[in-house]
Amino acid sequence: MLRSLVARAAARVAPVVGSPRAAVRSISSTAARLEQAPDQEQAAAPAYPFASHIVTRSHVAPKADSVRAPPPQVKHSSRGVMPRVDAQLTAELDPDEKIARLFSRRSPECIPPGSIVMVESYLSAGRSSTTTFAGVLIAVRRAGIATTFLLRTIAHKLGVEMRFHAYSPMIKDIKVIQRADAKKGQPGLLRTRRAKLYYMRRNEDRRVGSVGNVVKQYRAAEQKRADASIASSRRGPASRS
Repeated sequence: MLRSLVARAAARVAPVVGSPRAAVRSISSTAARLEQAPDQEQAAAPAYPFASHIVTRSHVAPKADSVRAPPPQVKHSSRGVMPRVDAQLTAELDPDEKIARLFSRRSPECIPPGSIVMVESYLSAGRSSTTTFAGVLIAVRRAGIATTFLLRTIAHKLGVEMRFHAYSPMIKDIKVIQRADAKKGQPGLLRTRRAKLYYMRRNEDRRVGSVGNVVKQYRAAEQKRADASIASSRRGPASRS
């Protein structure tokens, strides 16, 4: 009985081990691995082997003249993950550092608190229509990709505030109508001593009430520039002929 079982097992295993198909497969696989270049292996390997829908990002070194804070230098790749991810996202959403230069403390173009700012944003994800909101910059929360700023104005004798995410894709443009960087005796808005101007909620400052007039003057000046550019473009071909 025992001899018959051993003979049957040997008869089943022998053709599998010594079969020509298995030998051909092993030789072909080893030859393919030897012929394949290392760069082709890296290209063929998936970026994230556990899930194909995961989007991987490459770490890009900041520019020499960048106003953003560089990510922390860590000894191990598992340390400081979130600061590096934050730096990647801000670099992707703001490659030319237009937003970073408006709100970073390292930038000389940083908007000082108390300035009058106008934000043009989209109403829907389709980006078919836009709306504008202008107000006094009373607070900025600098938190990397989650940076927000708060604008305050008066509408129909009622104080209105709007908080915007600086890196939001729904924001089309941020315009600084009037900067609060003037010193005493100089024309323009005076520089404020505080970084957060929450006291304007209790005692309405004159600059909050004058936002509407400043916006009207700004739009009238823009319309004059547009009319002048159109008139000059029309005069150009006529003078040449």
